[in-house]
Amino acid sequence: MAKMWHKEDGMDPSEIGDLLRRDKSTMTRLLVKRTERKTDGRPQLLDDDAIDALVAHLDHMIVTADGEYEVTVDKLRRHARVRASCRTISRALHARRIFFRRMREKPVLTSADVDDRKKFAKKYKGKSAAWWTTFIDMHIDVKHFPVYLNASARAHAASAGVRGAYRTAGKGLEAPYVKRGNKSKFNTGARGIMVLAGVGHGRVLVWQVIDGRNWNGEVAAEMYAGPIRAALANACPQKRKWRVLEDNDPAGFKCRKGLAAKAASSIESFNIPRRSPGLNVCDYALWSEVSRRMRATEASWPPGRAETRKAYIARLRRTALRLPACFVNASISNMRIRCQRLDIAGGGHFEEGGLRAR
Repeated sequence: MAKMWHKEDGMDPSEIGDLLRRDKSTMTRLLVKRTERKTDGRPQLLDDDAIDALVAHLDHMIVTADGEYEVTVDKLRRHARVRASCRTISRALHARRIFFRRMREKPVLTSADVDDRKKFAKKYKGKSAAWWTTFIDMHIDVKHFPVYLNASARAHAASAGVRGAYRTAGKGLEAPYVKRGNKSKFNTGARGIMVLAGVGHGRVLVWQVIDGRNWNGEVAAEMYAGPIRAALANACPQKRKWRVLEDNDPAGFKCRKGLAAKAASSIESFNIPRRSPGLNVCDYALWSEVSRRMRATEASWPPGRAETRKAYIARLRRTALRLPACFVNASISNMRIRCQRLDIAGGGHFEEGGLRAR
């Protein structure tokens, strides 16, 4: 009311004070001087500009560390020479959605690797999804599978795929919220197996167990001349030469015996850059899907059920061979997206989240 009288009617603060029975000086401060009220507490140490500088400083320190040591908030505070406490800095970073997160495990790329990946992406980023499913006859790779024969081993295998759990603070060390670390040793009670797999044309074409032998040039030559060539001839009988996508494994795929066996079997390599598992469908889709389906089957078993090693190997093979064509084709077609993202990343690492086919 006093502001309205002063602004619209032009009344003096003294007149308004008389009408409202208030002191003249009070009305003058309110209507004429308009002094801002001082805030309580200490002045803010980190404004937006200071936080921007801290974030830039943090990025520089992490680049300098190059993964050799951790850059903590305390190191940031001391290196940036700010007066704010570690808690204040942490809160400011959290407000910017900057949290301490576990570093992802990826192959370390050299400058030559980045250049090769960049050239590969530029060459193939324009290829269609259908091109990847028809031009490449088979995508092959080798993997060592652990064998889980009893309830304890199956429980360990299942826990390896658990990312985390919703919980309140203080429950992090209770039994349901703790799982065995990846580096801890666990004896499954059975010898693992090495598998050579090849996928293409909507299905798993080769699932060859290499039992009791090490992966080397001699074994690779036998695989090319035997099951790989037979599967290719069966899947594409009209072709005189077949293309297989494989990594740069010097022990088998790229050794002298392996190269000679491929040439003799009319098999041509479609090479991907070194240290690029994200460009082989076996690495980014096949192995994980087979393991997921194995664990899903075991989830309904009674705790006391046991399985022989021979039966486990047979079930692993059936699981792989029963993968639906929609999954296989969608996974292979995903190479189109991956090459595009690799090109955007300039040959560096790219985001793979949400790309697994179903």
